[in-house]
Amino acid sequence: MSLILSMGTQPAGLKVQTFEFGSMGNTVHLGDYEISIEDFLVVAKYVLTNTDLDSNDPRLQFVKCVQSMKEVKGYNSGQKRLAASEPAVLPPQS
Repeated sequence: MSLILSMGTQPAGLKVQTFEFGSMGNTVHLGDYEISIEDFLVVAKYVLTNTDLDSNDPRLQFVKCVQSMKEVKGYNSGQKRLAASEPAVLPPQS
């Protein structure tokens, strides 16, 4: 599975992919870059904590999304995955 980023990413259309962690190693692919899952999580923490919050800051909704996650039945037999009940990003307000 892959995800194409389209909410302000430059250049538009950056492709994000993950693979079965274990068989392909613990990696996240961002366009032409391959980074470890550990480095990806360090980046996420840095983005969440490195600057003061603005009003309607999207990071607050992302934290709610992560907090809502529960383990559910995985895509493969006998496996589990995480699923969120909150959206990661809310639509822009008009």
